[in-house]
Formats: sequence, structure tokens, C-alpha cells
Amino acid sequence: MKRMQSVFSVCFVVLVFSANAQKNNLFPKKDDPLHVRVEMFDQLMRDNHWNEGVFMQQVIFPPAGLEKPLVGSQEDVCGVTAEYLAGYSHMYHATKDPKAREYADKVFAGIEQLERVTGVPGVVARSFNKTDKPLWHEQVYFFSTEWHASKSMPGYRWQGDLSSDKFVDLCYGVSTYFDLCADDEHKARAAAFIDRFVGRCLDHNFKLVDYDGKMTLWGNFCPDLPHEPLNALEMLAGLRTAYHMTGKPRYLSSYQMLIERYHYDEQAMFAKVLFPKEWTVPWDDHLAAKSYWQLLRYETDPLLLNRYRTAMNRHWWDWKNSDFKRDIEIWYHMLYQVLTGEQVVGEKCLDAAKGMWGFDRVKGTFNVPQEDGTMKKIESELEENSTDMFVTYWFGRDLGFIDAEW
Repeated sequence: MKRMQSVFSVCFVVLVFSANAQKNNLFPKKDDPLHVRVEMFDQLMRDNHWNEGVFMQQVIFPPAGLEKPLVGSQEDVCGVTAEYLAGYSHMYHATKDPKAREYADKVFAGIEQLERVTGVPGVVARSFNKTDKPLWHEQVYFFSTEWHASKSMPGYRWQGDLSSDKFVDLCYGVSTYFDLCADDEHKARAAAFIDRFVGRCLDHNFKLVDYDGKMTLWGNFCPDLPHEPLNALEMLAGLRTAYHMTGKPRYLSSYQMLIERYHYDEQAMFAKVLFPKEWTVPWDDHLAAKSYWQLLRYETDPLLLNRYRTAMNRHWWDWKNSDFKRDIEIWYHMLYQVLTGEQVVGEKCLDAAKGMWGFDRVKGTFNVPQEDGTMKKIESELEENSTDMFVTYWFGRDLGFIDAEW
């Protein structure tokens, strides 16, 4: 399992509310055109989830939260932000709207700050908050010991222990930005970021190593340690992406070494767990899909392309039967068609795309730790994020699957 489920005590009563504390309470209607829904959810994200260039994956509002979007589960903030960077990059590529590039540039600056706040080049935080004291969510979401006071940015706290899924998210999001949206200055900054980030993994024998010099809990891509086939796929994608963006021979030679000496390409063919069914998890599909987006576009060797295609076909065996309950499953079909040339996006998939929805605001009761060690039940409202909808929509617009008039 790529991520431990968040450890917390929250009881939800699922109701839609409008709150007074948010900057934006304007939700679309279910029967609004798709492009209106996407635009309005994008605005909700930028108004309610925006934190100095990064997007909070989840926001808890007052009284349990704060006026600023700093309270909530944050272990996936880095990933949500990287995927939004890809979404804005596809938006710019599809529309050439300078606003889309402006948003993308600001989000990329937020990703740079995720690195800067740790104080160690190549070490990227899961999230950061501008606060000089711990906030209550640090005790109940993810690992409380992974929040640190920043030495490089006094007055900030940041969450560490980056995992392999965030490695994939960053390589995917920053490379999509590099290819589709960034101007020359930002291309150079994006390449330098990937050089520091992926380069640090190479410097530590293909491991994600935190600020303390220790491998993170889910940071193992190492050929000398047992690892999942999916991790082999992810590291190959990261190295091929780093070579594409930087042109540095060390990334290509490392990529070739992992293939020739350790057979990472053969391992990658089994990245999809098919049996037993209960061992399959949706986030592994998402990580593999983003890795294929990199590998199958940047690789040129016919043998390797055939092996990566074989790997993706194992995923397609499962994806083709999708019921599209999750918006990201629509993206898998679009992605497969783009990368293989096979006509697989049918009416059912497009109908699902037309019905995409971002999130509903919900009301919940939160057990908030107090200074005396007790818990206090506080009722507040919460928003999740609309990342899957946003990325799927703009990928579909950019690649010609989704009509702007929908």
C-alpha cells in the first residue's frame, strides 16, 4: 500500500452547506454546462484552498479551522499541487490564455517553496503552513512527528517524509509544465528543480532521503532493497523525465543501468496487481498512469516501448471495465488512447466526462486536541479538492476529447 490511511477521529454528517467564513461560497448547479462547473470549481479551489502557491488537499473551516486554509489533512498537498500544475499547463496549451500560464507559474513557485522551506536542496515537503506554533491537525492526521519548524524560512512549519507517490506527482506535473506551458526562464527553473530532486535520489542509491539523511517510509526505489514492481516503473519514469528536461548523461546512464543490470523494465511489466482482487488499490493505477505518460512519450527504443506498452495493457485489462465512478477513470481511457492510438474512448466515457463534479461541502464534527490533552468536539464545514475533475477536463480539452461547448 502506497500510503497509510490518515489516522484521525472525525465523525461526518454529510450535508451541503454554505459557510460564512470562506471567501467563495458560490457552487455551480448540477445541470450547469461542464465548462461552467469546471471554471467554478477552479475558482473555489483558488479562493478557498490556495496557500502561497500550493493547494490544500482538504480545508476545515472555522471554528475548527482558521480563516486561512491551514487546517486539515495535508499529506497529499504536494501531489494535489503538482497535478494542478499539469492541469493549468494543459489549459494553457489548449487555450493559450495568458491567465492559465500565470496560474501555472504561481503554482510552480509554490512547488519551489515546498523545497525551499525544508532548507535542504532536493528535499521537498508534503506541505507547509505559515505558523510559528503547531496546529491541531498535526497531531491527528498522518504522522505528528513529521511536522518541523523551518530553519530556512522562520515562522513556517513543514511536513516531511515524502513518499514515492509524490515523486511521481512532481515528475509528472513539472515535466508537463516544462513541455506545454513554461517560458524559457521557467523551463530552466523547472529543469533545475527536477535536477535537484531526482538527482538527490541518485546520490542516495535510488532512495528518497529526508532532511535527516534517512530513507523515507515509502521512498524505496533501490535495486539493493526489495521493492514493488510499481516502484521500478516509477523510477524509470523519473529518470527518463530528468534526462528529457536536463539533458544530463547521468540520468540516462542510470536509467540504462537499472534496465541492463537490474531488469527494471521487466519488473515494470508487472506494476499492475491483478490477483487477488483485494490487493488492487486505486492510487497505484493513478501512479502507473502518470508514469506511462512520461515513459511512453520520452522513450524511443522499440523494445522498451513494447515492454512499457505491455505493462500498460495489464492496467488496461482492468481499466476497460471501468464504471467511471471516479473522474480519474475517464482520464485513464483518454490517456490510453493517446499513448496507444487505439480508439477506446466511447460514448459511456464521454457521457461520464459530461457529468463530472468537483466536491460537495460537508459538515462534520471534529475531535480537536486541547492544550490540556483532552479532546473537544467542534462542528465545522470541510471541503475536499476537485483535482481529478480539473486534470481530466483540461487533458480532454487539450487532446481533443472534450468539446469547449459542453
